[in-house]
Amino acid sequence: MRVVALIGWKDFKQIVSSPIFFLMAALNAVIWSLTFKGFLTNFAQETMRFGMTGQGGGPNIIRVVFTPHIQITNLIFIVVLPALTMRLISEEKKLRTYDLLMTSPITAAQIVLGKFFAGLGATTCLLAVSFLYPLGMGLIADFNWPTVMTVYLGMFMMSALYVASGLFASSLTESSMLAVFMGVIFNFLIWFIGPSAAGSDIKWVSSVMEYLTVGQQLMSFISGSIQVSALIFFVTIIGFFVFLSERVIESSRWR
Repeated sequence: MRVVALIGWKDFKQIVSSPIFFLMAALNAVIWSLTFKGFLTNFAQETMRFGMTGQGGGPNIIRVVFTPHIQITNLIFIVVLPALTMRLISEEKKLRTYDLLMTSPITAAQIVLGKFFAGLGATTCLLAVSFLYPLGMGLIADFNWPTVMTVYLGMFMMSALYVASGLFASSLTESSMLAVFMGVIFNFLIWFIGPSAAGSDIKWVSSVMEYLTVGQQLMSFISGSIQVSALIFFVTIIGFFVFLSERVIESSRWR
């Protein structure tokens, strides 16, 4: 684990100190600020509408504000995170430092895990920026914090999946731009493969593909419940992409 931690810390520092990371954080903050303001405006209008009609209850702040905020965050991460993970392995190949890694007494699994945790750490920093908005709302509004934390747990798992797929894309090429392109494609495939086959006439195929629908698994967190099946799903798919990356790196040692 010491080797994994050293690799992860080195790559994490490189990512978060790069200009592209600060640019991403700034652009994301601008988008989140504009959209969150819109969600709050919509919530205020719905609250006033309920008050004027004399209806009981009112709009749910989790549904009207925080759920769309997470959906926007997810959409941003589909495109942005491959740009964050693109250099994890492809840059090593381009700079020829990859050959040094291959001839060192470090295993492929240690390399992949270190780089995965580096990407996940940098992604968590971006996710923390998005969390500032509900955190700020908590100073002036009262809402169900456990539900918000569950939603963010789901987004964290989703982010880890994007990092794993981006790492795999980065392991396939020495071109950073191609790694970004493939990472985005992988992320969209993750979202659309399940739903496209869920309507199969074969019942067991339909059931399996419905379980593999990532949107359904994420929605279980957004609804405020932590389901073991959803956690197993994310850990399995993340592990699958990390394993593929490890196989790619290991195979290059024998070329």
